Amino acid sequence: MIPLRKILGVLLIIGVLFPMLLFLNPFAWGMRRAPEYVRSERLEKVLEEMNNEINKSEDIEIETYNNTPNLWYLRDCQNDKLDSLENFEIQFSKVKNDSFIKEKIKKYAPLIGEEIGCKCYDSLIFKFELKENEMQQSVIGFKIK
Repeated sequence: MIPLRKILGVLLIIGVLFPMLLFLNPFAWGMRRAPEYVRSERLEKVLEEMNNEINKSEDIEIETYNNTPNLWYLRDCQNDKLDSLENFEIQFSKVKNDSFIKEKIKKYAPLIGEEIGCKCYDSLIFKFELKENEMQQSVIGFKIK
């Protein structure tokens, strides 16, 4: 009887600890990649055209990687269960001539609005900082829907 008790005790401990090691492993949770917005090919093409046109007169970079879509947000969007939509942000590196950039933004905003792969965003927001004596941040927004 005593060996049977020991065997059952060991099986019970293994039965509890093994799932804990699999599902609650802190090393596996720490190694997961953070969610990052991945542009669609069509949006990539439009942003590349915009970047090339702007880079003829200024050297800037266009970033969309600060849009971190949550997995649950995207699932709710696909199932039409969202309470409110988030904004889609496009950020420029430091800009010298804001009137030139605003002109290009107004030109490309409708194209970018059409090409966003996921229709889960409410507004299109452009952010940039001016390169002057004093840094000044500007934000331009367009309603998508």
